[in-house]
Amino acid sequence: MSSNPFGGPAASPEIQSPSRMESYMQTANRFLNTAQQFAPVVQQMAPMMQNLPAMWRLYKGFQSLPSAGASAASSAAATAAQSVARSTVPGPSIPRIFQPPGR
Repeated sequence: MSSNPFGGPAASPEIQSPSRMESYMQTANRFLNTAQQFAPVVQQMAPMMQNLPAMWRLYKGFQSLPSAGASAASSAAATAAQSVARSTVPGPSIPRIFQPPGR
């Protein structure tokens, strides 16, 4: 049994427990402070994480589409150009003014 520098018996484990408890409380306090700092990050990431299954299904759906060849892309571009050419034929302008429904 070691002795106290003042000549008395050594400190018992019961006296050391408040410092051990204080250590546990400090650790818990640090943990809670860290959790509070991460809360905004988790709040911002939660909707994206919830949408991951839907985004994965979209990805898989796009992967299963047949790849469009150069001929299909050029024919689609030609069709779009023709429809734009038809819609730009000059004609009389008819103004459209929004009128709320009558009461």
